[in-house]
Amino acid sequence: MNSNNYRMEKPILVLAPMANITTYPFASQCVKYGADLVFTPMVHTDTIINNWPEAEKILNFEDPNSHPEHSEACLPARQGSIDYSVSPQNDKYIGIKNYVVQIIGSEPDKVSEAIKIIDKKLKPKGIDLNFACPDKNIIKSGCGGYLMQYSDKIVEICKAAKRSTKLPISIKTRAGWDNHTDIFNILNLIQKEGINTVTIHPRTVKSGFLGVSDWNIIKEVVKMYPKLNIIGSGNIETWQDALEKQRVTKCFGVMIGRGALGKPWLFKEIKDKKDYISNFTEIKKLALDLTQKAHDIWGDKGITESKKHFAWYFKGFPGASSYRKGLMETKNLKEVKSILEN
Repeated sequence: MNSNNYRMEKPILVLAPMANITTYPFASQCVKYGADLVFTPMVHTDTIINNWPEAEKILNFEDPNSHPEHSEACLPARQGSIDYSVSPQNDKYIGIKNYVVQIIGSEPDKVSEAIKIIDKKLKPKGIDLNFACPDKNIIKSGCGGYLMQYSDKIVEICKAAKRSTKLPISIKTRAGWDNHTDIFNILNLIQKEGINTVTIHPRTVKSGFLGVSDWNIIKEVVKMYPKLNIIGSGNIETWQDALEKQRVTKCFGVMIGRGALGKPWLFKEIKDKKDYISNFTEIKKLALDLTQKAHDIWGDKGITESKKHFAWYFKGFPGASSYRKGLMETKNLKEVKSILEN
């Protein structure tokens, strides 16, 4: 995976993979506002192998219309426009072209099998292997950040992935398990295996999300491994943060996660180098757009998943708490629309 695969101007702006958050509905809005590349939420190899229909609902960013027919709703995001007005029934959601499927697993054979399924079913720009997740359940299962302790196992998984597809393979890591040096040993090894794009979250696995990300680690990695495309991740809350971190580290790209929640226009702010002032009408339309898409994919479960976004969208302005409270009590799409279209 290299810059030629994407043909994007450095630094590329990447939407982070966040479980149950950066699925297609929200990812499509981030692309609308300028995200160059989006990672799907991570999906375990076992789910891909044993329950593809459910895995596809999370991973299929390119053809959202493969899900149930859309009823009349807000207009899907379109190139060069932020118009979310009512759409006729024959309008279709626009797929995302520049997306990477992220998978998680600890068994090379299963990683290989899962990638072969993805290769057959979808056409992503690449496959990303997660060696960074600090979630306690993931660690207990021997996946994600747990593997930062075992560089040889990471190499085995990377080799299995490379053998399974012609798609570019990238990895996402942390600085280390409980130190800031594991990353250098891992990079020495995976570079020899033809992995040339690495996203680094410069915290240890054990620290979770406590403290501040140490971007000096990314700066040092970029200097030591000039042939690698390094994407930096962590503590990017504003457009100023993104530009300053890239300027100092000279990294290939910046990955944005929690900083974009409730404000997908952060990507636009970074590119325009100025604040973007949203208004109440736009926020309501974005919330309706997200909810409709989530409902089309997951039904009423999509309404439940949308509620976390309501909490992020509706805050910081007069009347926000009233809308937020009402939306949190909704049980179906009709109830959501009755509030947002009022």
